[in-house]
Amino acid sequence: MDAQHIASAWLTQYSQCLSSNDIEGATNCFTSDGWLRDILVFTWDNRTLHGREKILSYLRENLTRAGLSNLTLEEGQPKYLSPQPSQFGVSFGIAFRTALGPGRGYVNLKSTDDGWKAITALMVLEDLEGYEEAGPELGVYGNHDVAWEDVNRERRAEIESDPYVLIVGAGQCGLVLGARFCQMGIKALLIDKLPRVGDSWRVRHPTLTLHTPRSQHQLLYQPFPSNWPLYTSRDKMGNWLEQYAINQDLVVWTNSQIAFPPSYDADSKKWTVTIDQCDAQKTVHPSHIVCAAGIIGEPYFPEVSGSDAFQGTIIHTGTYPGGAAFAGKRVVVVGAGNTSADFCQDLVAQGVQSVTMVQRSKTCVVGKYPEYTKGLLSGWPDDVPVDVSDLKFVAVSLKFARQMFAARAEELAAVEKELHEGLTKAGLKVYMGEDGSGQLPLVYEKLGGFWVDVGCADLIIAGKVKVKQGVEIAKYEKNTVVFTDGSTLDADAVVYATGYRNIRESMRKVFGNKIIDRTGEVWGLDEEGELKGVYRPSGHPRFWYAGGDLPHARFLSKRLAIELKAMMVGIK
Repeated sequence: MDAQHIASAWLTQYSQCLSSNDIEGATNCFTSDGWLRDILVFTWDNRTLHGREKILSYLRENLTRAGLSNLTLEEGQPKYLSPQPSQFGVSFGIAFRTALGPGRGYVNLKSTDDGWKAITALMVLEDLEGYEEAGPELGVYGNHDVAWEDVNRERRAEIESDPYVLIVGAGQCGLVLGARFCQMGIKALLIDKLPRVGDSWRVRHPTLTLHTPRSQHQLLYQPFPSNWPLYTSRDKMGNWLEQYAINQDLVVWTNSQIAFPPSYDADSKKWTVTIDQCDAQKTVHPSHIVCAAGIIGEPYFPEVSGSDAFQGTIIHTGTYPGGAAFAGKRVVVVGAGNTSADFCQDLVAQGVQSVTMVQRSKTCVVGKYPEYTKGLLSGWPDDVPVDVSDLKFVAVSLKFARQMFAARAEELAAVEKELHEGLTKAGLKVYMGEDGSGQLPLVYEKLGGFWVDVGCADLIIAGKVKVKQGVEIAKYEKNTVVFTDGSTLDADAVVYATGYRNIRESMRKVFGNKIIDRTGEVWGLDEEGELKGVYRPSGHPRFWYAGGDLPHARFLSKRLAIELKAMMVGIK
């Protein structure tokens, strides 16, 4: 197979059709069920079109305004994006020009009876012409006679007095967005209610370690050191975020939160935001607000009668202090997702008298080793630039990814067969997603209903963690929990691993109903397979949400930065 020739021939045909406004010809460059994903090339939104009919309609409506030209094979990173055989057939990066600036993309071709056709094509606006990312500065100020300390102080003062963007939340997504804005010349002020950057991680349970490898969860511009652990622990991530904010020259106000719902002036297109900072109040007037407080909001606590009569401890996972606090006690953990599994494992290790996991419905359980880890490392290899891996990842619509996984349902189930048989025998109800597509779609569609196993399954199979399946807690008595099937269980502590409310609802207390009611849903997939609400128009002018996993934060931070920059300079 001559991948170079196949890619060049396809791109020549696609380019000629687009340049001559032959929309039907361009559409026929896709398979009948192909996918075109557009990020700011044709419209100011994230769009995914599935099937020739929708692609045809979309191009007919938007092709002229895009001003596409000079479609070529990617030359900037040929080692990683040159045409290569792939699981689809042939895959390669592309570069092009638009009316607004340079673009890039990634194409996956499939061999058909009518020749090579695109099963997926991603097209992304890479930069605004004349407003590209700054890149590294020289680091010499004045005529070698101005100290960095003075430069930094002056820049900070300018941002604090007149920020163009207020980012609410200085966790990983807020910091990545702030770093991107900094490189795009967008003055961004970050605020966080916690005392230190990174505390959003430090307050989590002591044994927390990320399930994804370091190459996948690295931050923008600043990869982890080569000797960094493959999986990052709670405190190491918190500390890394803290130094990241310093090294990326971000302006962060900690111990700070919005005092009362902000107001938006449609005429001046500015917000008025009063911020409580320690014992003082400060008012700023940004042009945009980005809510980067995450995807999950306040803890979800089911209402159960008799909790006042219960003499034991009732807490949510958000305040779980670690298993040592429950040594020698009888603990019930309500929920059967990632957090519940981690806590049950921790509780056994810390010597509790008994642990019972309460599972209401069913859970997708996958082993962390070896297949889950191998899959992530193949997507984000250590020796490939992360922006290349991210480009390839987003080139495949999440909706199409689910179809691909579902087509491999038998293969995915076979990998987990022994694990699932043991868990089923122990009383846990397991599955591999409604269509057998596994854990990944559940992350983006439901943000729950799964766990990546690192040892809890073995404890369940061995009987060290008991399972109470198909029930919920109906009420509490003095030293007992009563379940909906009438059965009872003596307990000294109940830990609710029942998840969190959506951030949109929790932010009503901060921004008020008037603002939040104008915004749409946050997280999950829309009809086209795009993430709802994040890094795209929210529904309220100049109000945005940012959150989710780090691959999307890294990639889509550029998309949001471009749109805000376009508004700042009057292009949009």
